[in-house]
Amino acid sequence: MSSNFGVKAIALVLVGILVGAGGVYAWSSMEINRLSAETVPRSEYDQVTADLATTQAELAAAQAEIANLTKPKKVGLILATGGLGDKSFNDISYAGVLRAHEELGIEFDYVEPHAIAEYEGFQRDFAMTGEYVIIICIGFDQADALTIVAGEYPDQNFAIVDMVVDKPNVASLLFKANEGSFLAGVVAGMMTTTGKVGFVGGMDIPLIRDFFVGYQAGVVWANASATVIDPVFVGGWADPTRGKELAVGLAETGVDAVFAAAGKSGLGSLEAIHEKGIIGLGVDACQDYLYPEIKASMTKRVDVAVYDMIVKALLGTFTGGFYVGGLKEGWTGLCRLPEEESFWEATFNFEHAPLPAEVLDKVIEARNKIAYGEIVVPSAS
Repeated sequence: MSSNFGVKAIALVLVGILVGAGGVYAWSSMEINRLSAETVPRSEYDQVTADLATTQAELAAAQAEIANLTKPKKVGLILATGGLGDKSFNDISYAGVLRAHEELGIEFDYVEPHAIAEYEGFQRDFAMTGEYVIIICIGFDQADALTIVAGEYPDQNFAIVDMVVDKPNVASLLFKANEGSFLAGVVAGMMTTTGKVGFVGGMDIPLIRDFFVGYQAGVVWANASATVIDPVFVGGWADPTRGKELAVGLAETGVDAVFAAAGKSGLGSLEAIHEKGIIGLGVDACQDYLYPEIKASMTKRVDVAVYDMIVKALLGTFTGGFYVGGLKEGWTGLCRLPEEESFWEATFNFEHAPLPAEVLDKVIEARNKIAYGEIVVPSAS
């Protein structure tokens, strides 16, 4: 509402300029006609001619600015490989842009690359149009391409999720995934009956190791007698078959709680969790509605971060640099937290089964201690 009001106010000012300039323009034209019909000093004639040229330029500039203000603002979204339908990272990113469309009236275009090699082409295609107030790149593996393209288009605003691109026109959005994962570990540690819990990651990279390290710390904090099995990795984000195989393998070793942080590959892990009847922990978006065995999901609020960047771009306050958020900033969390649970239930039109009171109390205790610095969650970086 406030941004629309600001645009309207600016437009009214520009209309005033147009009206005023139009009057000057009319007077200047009449004055030139008068002067051309009489014998006058050359200096007076030249001054009126110059005034007319200036007024014409002001009119053209005001008209162009009004056209720019009334033109719908556009956002470009380049998703990570795996695309929409992962019920996780890409879907929650898309939700942030969709919120900006519904609340702020922006238009947007998006693409779903199938391979890393496609990123640079999509980024350049968007940037060369000059139509987008910001182009948002989802995923760490867009960084190399964006380093090139952002340098080619220094006046274009970009944002990248989960990686740093050190360019003045790029906002690097980083999330303390270890903090939200700690809360997932608390649930696993409190609810395991075998005392063995596991983790399935998409790729063995520092980013995913950060999820594991936080998860492991949460398990041990909540239940010092529990054992966290060494993590296993799919090797990609779009292989649910392999994700399922790995989760089945963990269950067969006696693991009865699995945290899957693997994008679309993780959907296979969650299916295995359902079939084996063990405890599941989702990631990024709330995945609890998929199966009753999924008791909680670590939330990575990319939607909030993306929306925040779009607002900055629309208001003209966007600046490149590093933006980092965790539990305290509301950029990471757990879907079972009181401040999140109703949001996710409304989003996916379902109702959670209650967590045991002692589990929820322990999760809230951990959240508060992390937010106030009493617990410092380890990181893989």
